[in-house]
Amino acid sequence: MKQKVTIIGNGGREASLCWKLQQEGIEIEPTVEHYLTVIGPEASIAEGLTDELESKLIPVFGPSKLAGRLETSKLWAKQFMQRNDIPTAHWITYTRDDIEEVILKTRSYPFVIKEDGLCAGKGVAVCETQTEANEVAGIYASNKFNSPSNKILIEDFIHGEEASCFVLTDGSAYKVLPYCQDHKRVGEGDTGPNTGGMGAYAPAPLMTKKLQERVKKEIIEPTIKGMQEEGIPYKGVLYIGLMICNGDPYVIEYNVRFGDPECQVLMMLMKSDLLPYLEAVAFEILDTLPDPEFYDGSAMTVVMCSGGYPEEYEKGFKIDWGTANKLYSTNLQVFHAGTKWEGDRCVTDGGRVLNVTAKG
Repeated sequence: MKQKVTIIGNGGREASLCWKLQQEGIEIEPTVEHYLTVIGPEASIAEGLTDELESKLIPVFGPSKLAGRLETSKLWAKQFMQRNDIPTAHWITYTRDDIEEVILKTRSYPFVIKEDGLCAGKGVAVCETQTEANEVAGIYASNKFNSPSNKILIEDFIHGEEASCFVLTDGSAYKVLPYCQDHKRVGEGDTGPNTGGMGAYAPAPLMTKKLQERVKKEIIEPTIKGMQEEGIPYKGVLYIGLMICNGDPYVIEYNVRFGDPECQVLMMLMKSDLLPYLEAVAFEILDTLPDPEFYDGSAMTVVMCSGGYPEEYEKGFKIDWGTANKLYSTNLQVFHAGTKWEGDRCVTDGGRVLNVTAKG
């Protein structure tokens, strides 16, 4: 009998997880039964899906609702980092009623403004000038991004280069995956507004062995230990967004799921089977497995998006595959991120539509 896994979510990240598991002979089951369930998007974690499934004795790869606050509340995450001496930018929090006045009075540039609550990746802005600050003040005062929280953070801007750290953990043991770098701006040459992610590559050469050891000691281990000590052990994959400034690592943010599109390059690079690691996290036996193996070389993904994204865009355009099917191989995959089928026509159904992903 084939092993079965349920994947929650329908974007490019989830498509790459399905692809990797199917390479291992795993059947993807659409309904949640007593198989392993893997939670893709942060919204399901915020709604407490892990807690609900575990109460029904269904194994889950994904953190609890309380542990998910590392992503679902930027304020809680900052306070957690402060309690556990984890390096991050200095920050101050305000209520929405005060934020417009605070922004307009700020004279120290650049600075970063963040919504406390989940905003589908759109609640962060970097203000480099007074003009930019004036432009965003009303957006945050009016809650344009529909944050569930009334709190907003203003924090110092850290100059440096970003890296994405992904850690599999069962609450105590952990495995670090290859470091990635993603690119969020929509325009050519890293210009234009931030998006959910326009591409990624791995491994990130920025992360030397010495720097990786520092991240383990100064960030990963204090995070896992801190969550344990606070009675909310973290199980799943932890995404730590890093900024490397003058050789020192700082945490920009935590996410409580695989990154999108970083997951796509990690799945292309992963040589070991994925399922044993997902199960080991769910059953809290990760220390029984060796470190996962990855292919030599690099992997990258480029996101094809709808015209107008991340602002207004139209859906329903037919995707003409032409000779694309001839390109598919073990080294190249196109993952569907925002598509749907209308009869035998594949059409666009989102902002980020396809992830063209390759390794070499």
